[in-house]
Formats: sequence, structure tokens, C-alpha cells
Amino acid sequence: MTQQAPHQHSHPTLDAIINVAMASEFLRTQVDKAVAPIRITGVQYNILRILKRVHPQGISRTEVLKHLIEKSVDVTRSIDGLIRLGFAERVRPEEDRRLSITSITEQGMQALKDVDPHFFAMMGVMSETLTEDEFRELSRLCRKLMQSA
Repeated sequence: MTQQAPHQHSHPTLDAIINVAMASEFLRTQVDKAVAPIRITGVQYNILRILKRVHPQGISRTEVLKHLIEKSVDVTRSIDGLIRLGFAERVRPEEDRRLSITSITEQGMQALKDVDPHFFAMMGVMSETLTEDEFRELSRLCRKLMQSA
């Protein structure tokens, strides 16, 4: 069964808004599928990547949120899930017990390594649809659009 082309709207900007939103949801679903073998979501994967970048230091929940792609997620709940799996740990500094610092554990580092083949396989399937140059152009256009805000 062939997939029908999405309905084209009379205004190209509206068409682009709808298609970018649909593509974003498609990509979010693909990332969730790629990281499912380690029992996390795409958001949690993103948090682990952030924690890995600041390793061995940790980072506050507020700082994690600043680096997240999706700003509307419940960061605390996502981090709690990573802690339950042993992929992250939270400490409260003695000098300010109100602050909590989250860091990636060795088990979290290993989980990222374990999921890499699934993630690269997903990207390989996507590169059957678009060429590297098309992905570069798509990235350039998205960055340009974000700069308009």
C-alpha cells in the first residue's frame, strides 16, 4: 500500500509548520524505539548524553533542562527513572542541601555504549531516505528557522 502525500495547504508556511511538526514526532518515535532495549525514553537518552558531557562532574536539574531539546518534559521524573535503573545518581552538596546534582554512573556510560548499535541502525535506515547533503541542508534550514525567533 502506497502512502498518500500529505494534504498541501494554500500557505507554504502553514504546510512547513505541519510537516516539520509531523517529522519531529516521527523522529521522536524512532529515537524512543532505538533506546527501548535499555528501557529508557528518548528524553532520558538525551539526559544521559548531557550527563556524559559533564562527567565526572554532575549537573543540576535546572542545568539539565537548559540543555534538553524538549523543554516541556518532567525532568525530575525522567532523572528519577534513570536513578532507578542505576544509570544516574543524585547527591546533595553539604554547602546547600536544597540543591541536587545528578551525574551519570558507570552503568549509565555502559548503557549508552550498549544502545549505540541500535541508534546507528536507526540512523542507517533514515539515510536510505535522505542523503548526507540533504540531512545537512535540513539541519541548516532548521537552524535558520530557529534563529528567526
